[in-house]
Amino acid sequence: MENMTLVQARTTEKLKSSAVEILDQLGLNLSTYINMSLNQLVIQEGIPFAVKLNPSPYSTKEAISEVDATLKMEGMQMTAEDKQLLKDYKSGVVSGDELRQQILKEV
Repeated sequence: MENMTLVQARTTEKLKSSAVEILDQLGLNLSTYINMSLNQLVIQEGIPFAVKLNPSPYSTKEAISEVDATLKMEGMQMTAEDKQLLKDYKSGVVSGDELRQQILKEV
């Protein structure tokens, strides 16, 4: 048997708890999952999932103009608040989930 070594990582208690709960349902433990992930890293010679930034082909101004034009074709208007929400989203101040929650409150 190969010599084992200790790997330590820091994470939030909430994330660890959520991960352990899912792994329990899969019949796995955290140590096994970490070893599976490390094996895939070695086998694929890279991270086994996409790690990337998704730069937009549009500037913030262009994106807002595009949304505004689309809404106008549907007979709708963007408010200054709508434009600010899009600016906040494009700059990373607010997430898509946060925007969705805010919009659903208004509907």
